[in-house]
Amino acid sequence: MLKRHRKLWGFLGGTLLVVLIGLGFFKATFSPDTTPTPIVKVKQAIAPNKVFETYRYPYDLTIRNSKAKLYSAPAGTKGAKLLGTVQENHLNDKIVGTVRKDLNGQKAAGYIAFSQNHRQYWISAQNVSFRNLNQLRGRNPKVEAALSAGLKLVGHSQYSYGGGRTLSDIRHHKFDCSSFVRYCYSKAGITLGNLDSVTTYTLVTMGKPVKFQNMKRGDLFFFTNSRGQVNSHVAI
Repeated sequence: MLKRHRKLWGFLGGTLLVVLIGLGFFKATFSPDTTPTPIVKVKQAIAPNKVFETYRYPYDLTIRNSKAKLYSAPAGTKGAKLLGTVQENHLNDKIVGTVRKDLNGQKAAGYIAFSQNHRQYWISAQNVSFRNLNQLRGRNPKVEAALSAGLKLVGHSQYSYGGGRTLSDIRHHKFDCSSFVRYCYSKAGITLGNLDSVTTYTLVTMGKPVKFQNMKRGDLFFFTNSRGQVNSHVAI
């Protein structure tokens, strides 16, 4: 009988201990006296955005939206903090970029650094526009004609993989990267291979290779994608 009582007390003691631990966990989790971690801090700790490309960006820019948010680093990257808006920081909308970082393999998801009032800020590339583009013009008329043809289609030509290789596609401004490059230079009187078969792999065989630091306005440059495919993209 004594052994049974001991077993019963042992069982009750173990059960009580589990209940107390459970209550402690419940209080720690749901107690109104505790302050939950702000979602913003949780997101910052996770750092969902990754920088995949960094390059110099010394261009004159205009901020288009006074309510655009500013950050201490590209938004969503590790350690990035919200610094308020352009308006809240009383900043001039005329800025000069210094560095650009593109995120998550997307050129459109870039952030640009600039300094004002002895402080550095990062702003989304979607909230700025170029100014004084004439300062970038070169002295080669064919190069300028090619670039001018391309700039006229910015915002008016949706990307179309495999497009731009028929007269109908060209009339409807349907291009991919290689057909777009060919189109631009065709408007300058330069033919970069056959219309129906142009690819990054045909373009890379034309001209002569130069080192990155020796590139000039109008040169073509080729990209390796995130899967390691060499010459998978081309631009001017």
